[in-house]
Amino acid sequence: MFRRRKKKNKTVNETQAESSLSIQTPDSDIPPPAVIGTRQGTKTSPLLTDAFKSAIEKAADRSRNELVSEGKIKPMVFFIEADGTMKTLSLPVTSEYQKEILIRRIREKALAENISTVIALSEIDNKHGMLLSGVSPAEKGSARVDYSFDNKTKTVTSWKMSWLNQPVKNVFLDGIFEKKD
Repeated sequence: MFRRRKKKNKTVNETQAESSLSIQTPDSDIPPPAVIGTRQGTKTSPLLTDAFKSAIEKAADRSRNELVSEGKIKPMVFFIEADGTMKTLSLPVTSEYQKEILIRRIREKALAENISTVIALSEIDNKHGMLLSGVSPAEKGSARVDYSFDNKTKTVTSWKMSWLNQPVKNVFLDGIFEKKD
């Protein structure tokens, strides 16, 4: 009892930090609190696995490299195999017919090559942002990257990735891992 009274006298922050680290006794009726960790510099959704988040982060890094070498980010799709190997496909859509062919080809490739995750990159606006939406057989997620780029020096001056609470729909990813009857 003495310990419990002592905890009540502490400040709210100290009590919360201590209670999240405390161990519950086996006969306690109160379940231990859930502690969710986040990566420094990014706000993550607790529902995504580390492997899935890592795949999206790897796609973002590859996009950053393209930005530095090409001076712009183009829409593309990333195919991630189970061993972590990444392949990319540029999305130069010029007509509705070409868009339909690309949608079908992305789905066929994902199923035929046993791809574990497919990520689509699309621009939010031409100068300052992009959206990465990913799907795997078990999960969906999206992240937004806001960046600044200096065309004269070909350097990325700022790069901030933030996870979205809800996955953003992307026409190139719709139904990839859904089985048809």
